[in-house]
Amino acid sequence: MKRTIIILLGLLTLSFNMVNAQNELDALRYSQSFASGTAKSMAMAGALGSVGGDFSTLSINPAGIGLYRASEFSFSSYMYSNTTSSNFLGNSFTDDAYNFKIGNIGVVFNKNKGRESGWISTSFGFGYNQTNNFNQDIFMKGINNESSYLDNFVAYANSSVNLDPLYEQLAHDVSLLPYDDASDAYWNDIENAGYGQAQQREISSRGRMGEYLFSYGANYDNKLYIGASLGINHIYYDQRIIHSESDPGDIIDYFEAFQFEEYLNTRGTGYSMKFGVIYRPLDYLRVGASFHLPSFYYMHDEFDNVMTAYIDDDQLETSPQTAYSGLWNYNYRLRTPAKSVLSAAFTIGEMAMISMDYEFMDYRKSSLEASDDSFYEENTVINHLYGRASNLKIGGELKLSFLYLRGGYAYYGSPFASGEPNVDSNTTVLSGGLGVRNKSFFIDAGYSFSTSQMKYYMYVPQMLDGSTNTSESTVLQLTMGLRF
Repeated sequence: MKRTIIILLGLLTLSFNMVNAQNELDALRYSQSFASGTAKSMAMAGALGSVGGDFSTLSINPAGIGLYRASEFSFSSYMYSNTTSSNFLGNSFTDDAYNFKIGNIGVVFNKNKGRESGWISTSFGFGYNQTNNFNQDIFMKGINNESSYLDNFVAYANSSVNLDPLYEQLAHDVSLLPYDDASDAYWNDIENAGYGQAQQREISSRGRMGEYLFSYGANYDNKLYIGASLGINHIYYDQRIIHSESDPGDIIDYFEAFQFEEYLNTRGTGYSMKFGVIYRPLDYLRVGASFHLPSFYYMHDEFDNVMTAYIDDDQLETSPQTAYSGLWNYNYRLRTPAKSVLSAAFTIGEMAMISMDYEFMDYRKSSLEASDDSFYEENTVINHLYGRASNLKIGGELKLSFLYLRGGYAYYGSPFASGEPNVDSNTTVLSGGLGVRNKSFFIDAGYSFSTSQMKYYMYVPQMLDGSTNTSESTVLQLTMGLRF
């Protein structure tokens, strides 16, 4: 079942990762979205809130569908690579992850009413936009002279009535968490020996988020554009964490090594609504606003843990010893926060355009719930750990006959509250691309490079210094489209 990530409220200042849980990390992971969809959107860093006429705008500002002048079909695919560098206990390592996916597929049907003024046209569109990619591999390794993951097991075991069958019970079953009758407490050999063991963690994450969209919009007098989108959202997420500790110098009595493996498989389906407007007060200026209602997800988790221990003790008949939790599953609901978007686009004749989007979200508004649990502790953590965040996107486009050159920059503010270790965990994106277009077809190529840094904590409360992980992601995307 659920795993509480804190012992005392004072530990809220620590942000760390555990896999088999429905916790604040899930709320953050599924609340964030980044520029994707079409290659044009990626090349302009997603700054299309007032630009319109592109299928990605259905996920940003659905009023953009009102700027379509013809019906259109588009399809996008991309190649993604992620490199994560870790700095853990004075050691640096890098690990890579790659994948190839569909970024978007969609169709917009435009109906021109043949009028010069008033309601000039309406458009209806449906399709798919990807909103996040979770592919990442992380490797950390070092000699820990201060703590062990088993300390965390001891802390939970001694503060709970029963041993957690996914964690402490497994460690106890493989003789890593013995119980002392005299002191009425659990303990571990590594702590008694004074530490100095080799510690290693591998994290492999796979998955994506996206939304199937149904959008409708209209053009009034070539000045006012309105639109709305209904999204059916999906989440696919898999994560495996392998944590191991060993005693290569034989400094710890009765202990050789252990490996703790955690696996999580998450599937979610949700729905969302977006509303938007774009107004053209001047021929060279468009201003826009959109509001994304909170998204509501129905989530299903499957998870299991395995603990294997190698004990240096002649009194034990078997080594290694292995304990398996069995496969568990849990259903719950997730609410992600609303988002407000303000945008503007400036045009220089038919030659160039500059666009800007500003987004605002309050990550404290995320919440978890289930029919058998209020998730009070997890939602309290969300309210203290996260805060308000602003995102800024800037894009530009230069038209050279049938060739379009594009570039962009985006800054995604940290979702963490002031005073938290990751308060400066921002994400920056640099992007560029080009396109070839005529009246009947178009081909766009986009490139983006994003970087972010996160302090990662393996466990609490003993480990006060975590790993600094720097993530760099590169995306190459191609979009092909037909107008009819």
